[in-house]
Amino acid sequence: MDMYIHYTALPQGRALEDVVEELNHVLDGHGSVCGGQENRLDLELGDENVNPKYAQLAVKAYLQRESFPRDTALEIGGMEIGLYE
Repeated sequence: MDMYIHYTALPQGRALEDVVEELNHVLDGHGSVCGGQENRLDLELGDENVNPKYAQLAVKAYLQRESFPRDTALEIGGMEIGLYE
């Protein structure tokens, strides 16, 4: 299953490479960042036996902790969820 992070800006002082590395760590073997395009990161959730809700919550908590902008959204299964909703 794919998850997308739609963002307008990275937190101040953060490099995209660092965010990708940290997201891979947050997903802890249950997925990884597999690409993206301008203002979007694509994540592949690897283990079909793990509820994708857990990955969504872990990624959401990371993005909030890193102070991503309020208009950042997660998309999973065609549904967009605001970062601070």
